Amino acid sequence: MPKRKKQIRILSLDPGTRYLGVCLLEGKKLCHSEVKILKTRGSPKKRLEEGRRIVSDLIKDYRVQVLVIEKPFFFWSKQSNLLNILVEEIKFLAKKKKIKVYEFSPRTVRKSVCGNGNATKKDMAKFLASIYPELRIRLNQNRRYKEIYWGHMFDAVGLGVCYLKRERNTKCRSYHLRFA
Repeated sequence: MPKRKKQIRILSLDPGTRYLGVCLLEGKKLCHSEVKILKTRGSPKKRLEEGRRIVSDLIKDYRVQVLVIEKPFFFWSKQSNLLNILVEEIKFLAKKKKIKVYEFSPRTVRKSVCGNGNATKKDMAKFLASIYPELRIRLNQNRRYKEIYWGHMFDAVGLGVCYLKRERNTKCRSYHLRFA
């Protein structure tokens, strides 16, 4: 009997200075999705250390082979500077562990996932919930802050799907994920 090809493990992250959207895919299968909260208050140095520790633990725990991360926006604020540093440190950590790193802008992800770069976060979340039914529970929230909170997770899942579609060199309109 031929050996089954081992599925690649993909960790996709929607980084933030307060919340970190996390998604783990094994091949096309969604294994894990959540939002990690950076609880450290105070100095940016401590917040960076916490973010670095969380990502390092995820990479180690899940034995990741590919890291997909969202490119940060460039605003002129302390938070955006901190986010840019966090993203660079995450990429450095992954490269040090010989993990392939891919970055996509939010617009690229929406275009790849929904076929429209101007799609809303809600549109993308609905599409992702149609692919992964286990995400439906997080789709309709009764409070705006919950919608924003779970939006980080949906962004991370979208990054993973974008990577899968890009790897298969297919156009998003003619490609639909199929599951066994």
